[in-house]
Amino acid sequence: MAQEHPSDLAALWRSQVARNGPRPFFTYHDFDTGERVELSYSTMDNWTSKTANLIQDELLADPGSRFLLAAPPHWMTAVWAIAPLLCSAVVSPWGDAARARYAVAGPQAEQLDYARACGGERYALSLLPLGRPFAEVPDGFADYVVEVRVHGDRFAPFDPPNADAPALTTSSGEALTHREVLEAAAGRIADGVRLLVPVERTSADAEGLIDWLYAPLAAGASVVVARGGSEEDLARLAEVEKAQLLSVER
Repeated sequence: MAQEHPSDLAALWRSQVARNGPRPFFTYHDFDTGERVELSYSTMDNWTSKTANLIQDELLADPGSRFLLAAPPHWMTAVWAIAPLLCSAVVSPWGDAARARYAVAGPQAEQLDYARACGGERYALSLLPLGRPFAEVPDGFADYVVEVRVHGDRFAPFDPPNADAPALTTSSGEALTHREVLEAAAGRIADGVRLLVPVERTSADAEGLIDWLYAPLAAGASVVVARGGSEEDLARLAEVEKAQLLSVER
């Protein structure tokens, strides 16, 4: 019997976790700090489930609610690019903050200031090694790492998404459906590869998010995100991690 292809991103995530549980999904390198952290599909699922429970049980987010995402490629950013989709909410990378119901921002001033235009609940990502919380929480934000820990690591959606539900907003404000994101992500990289993604080469919009996260997810791949480093550093890292460098040529 032919394997049925997932029709939405939530179903895709569940199927890849079931198939690849202990395999690495997301590895983060920071050449400036020396940090390296690796999360398996199962560990990443733990974080996305906790976050989805926060979204559903604490925020009471309605289907279609927009989550502004103003943060660079990182494992915490990846969690927030997946978890709202499990709840039928919409991910809006660097979208219209005034139209967003909720906002999630990285720790830099530019990211926090952008997210402050959102009038709803706002969460700040520390992006610190080992998932450490902020020493001082940015004004107007809740510390994501602190808030998420009390939530359960099993998630059952009240309103599961379907293929035609909105999932991701583009830079023009258009909302792509789950089906459209899956179609855009399919076939960009080979199945099961290990992909090296330099942070500085990615774009902050929906297309960039498809490149460094949803396309690898669609392929059951493993992502190695690297911040900083020279071309020589990246070449050595690709060799050590047995990864191929992201190409964004289309």
